[in-house]
Amino acid sequence: MEIGIDVGGTFTDGVVMNGGQVVNWVKKETGEDIASSIQGVLEQLLAGIDPFSVKRVVLSTTLITNIIAQGRVAPAGLILLPGPGVNPRDLPFAAKAEIIKGAVDYRGRIIEKIDPAEVSAALKRFLDSGISRIAVACKFSQRNPALEEEISRLIEEECPAVRVLASSRVSGLLNWVRRANGAVFSLQVSDDYRLFAGEVAVSMERLGLKCPVCILKADGGTIPLEQSLQRPLEGIFSGPAASTLGALAAGGEGLTSVVMDTGGTTTDLALVLEGRPLFSEKGAFVNGYPVCTRAMAVASLALGGDSTITLENGRVVLGERYGKAMCLGGARLTVTDALVYLGLSDLAGREKILPILEEMSRRHGLEAGELAEKAVSIFLESLERKLEEMFAVWEEEPAYRIWQVISGQKKRPRTVVCLGGPAKGLGILWGKKKGWQVIVPRHAQVANAIGAALSKTTLRLDFFADTQQMIYSTNIGGLHGSLEHILPNLEEAKQFAESLFRQAAKELDMPVSRSETLYEEGFNIIRGWNTLGKIYQIGMQTPPGLRAFLEKGAGTGA
Repeated sequence: MEIGIDVGGTFTDGVVMNGGQVVNWVKKETGEDIASSIQGVLEQLLAGIDPFSVKRVVLSTTLITNIIAQGRVAPAGLILLPGPGVNPRDLPFAAKAEIIKGAVDYRGRIIEKIDPAEVSAALKRFLDSGISRIAVACKFSQRNPALEEEISRLIEEECPAVRVLASSRVSGLLNWVRRANGAVFSLQVSDDYRLFAGEVAVSMERLGLKCPVCILKADGGTIPLEQSLQRPLEGIFSGPAASTLGALAAGGEGLTSVVMDTGGTTTDLALVLEGRPLFSEKGAFVNGYPVCTRAMAVASLALGGDSTITLENGRVVLGERYGKAMCLGGARLTVTDALVYLGLSDLAGREKILPILEEMSRRHGLEAGELAEKAVSIFLESLERKLEEMFAVWEEEPAYRIWQVISGQKKRPRTVVCLGGPAKGLGILWGKKKGWQVIVPRHAQVANAIGAALSKTTLRLDFFADTQQMIYSTNIGGLHGSLEHILPNLEEAKQFAESLFRQAAKELDMPVSRSETLYEEGFNIIRGWNTLGKIYQIGMQTPPGLRAFLEKGAGTGA
């Protein structure tokens, strides 16, 4: 059996899965302490279950998203080495930046050395501003990280209390801006994430769970909890990834559909084409800044089931969440309450919200039903506008255009899988309003946790080789050494990396039928007029996806 847990802003959901069957499920309010919420769900899930029968726990969490969205990040600075011909002031960097000398060219050659006095002066200005976390980003550092490492060493020697992170340690991507922002955000959330991971590990120990714990990534793959400490940003947007996998688990491997996951605060939108989630070619954005995280093409509407209903000058207005729905004990009328009143949700009885709804309606000369219908109608109109906006984005993705050509489909998909607490009611109304096929899975209220539980365990290999020094290294412990022969071109380097990848998978007892390349680079090491060797950087992983689909009764047309 395997456990999936999805920590949302409003509820924490958990499921115990045995293959494609849901053995047990729990839905609890998310408390201030996310780790405690996870432990509470685990305790209920394990009632009557032998902890030794659990083979894996997968978590998707809004922790990183919430820390950044709420501005609870530690201040960080950025030392930039742009090199010639680049004006970093015009680029979207996520932190206060100090620009210093030092440059690496596209072949990985150091064409300008750093000035240690400049580094020291930049450090002093950061410290005077109360900044003690510093990311270092040099253009083309993924081809030669020497300058970034030298600056990191100088800072650590001068001020050991400062936390410093080189962008080349965060990602092997060529994109300099994404690497820099990835290093900034990683530094900013690392303390909170480390605390969270430690508390999860303690909870596992306390509950007698000895199995691996993984974090669901934004691309639908998984990363072991220990490894995620080095790459905390991998777990951002894991909630939308979980809902997309949950929809796919219910809809089947040939599913082509929009996925609409309505939580308490937001509604997430994603797209699945022929059983494959649509990815964003440009990667993820955090607070509008591009980062180096591979992610699905998702978007959030800032309205959810707990969005409040108010009347302003007789006009119905939906606002931000201030707590749970009134029918569940909250203090304010919400969209969920409107659905309950209209008989479109069985979360609670109408009697719990009837007095306040009628009183509010009467004060503004409306009928209670008229107010509820207007509120839900506004929600659906907002959803329709957001969906139109997203289709404009999705249609620009290469994978979407390829799907159109291969499938012969010229029209947009007109099927939606509705997930989350208000899924059934909203799905019924959407189907009537738009004429779409609507799927509300049997376990729609915990579909995200199902997606997490059924996600494939993925293995990632980051490979680096220097044929001048005849060495190679990987991110997998112990998998490094000397090259036995020169790798003359990128193709042979990829074959060698693939052999290491399969060797690691075998030792970890992970069956691998195929791998996918995340990035690949090969370039010459030039000194003077001579080519001395080659540098290769290759990233590969087992493709994300599902281990199993939900068994019979997975979905019902709404």
